[in-house]
Amino acid sequence: MSTAWAGGADAIAERMEKMTELFVAEIRKAIYTGESASHCEECGEPIPEARRAAIPCKYCLPCQTSLERAGN
Repeated sequence: MSTAWAGGADAIAERMEKMTELFVAEIRKAIYTGESASHCEECGEPIPEARRAAIPCKYCLPCQTSLERAGN
């Protein structure tokens, strides 16, 4: 029997909370936190002001999407 299930619902909830905290920490490390670029570093096209204001970025949305799908 798995020890994760042996502690009941409280143990499961505690484990899920810890996993969530670790996941959020990893995501925060991966997010670009610098100043937004005015032009995409991948294709050179201007990055719309609304995107730059929403989140610091260095790629336009199409390039960001392509890079994420490629695993970069």
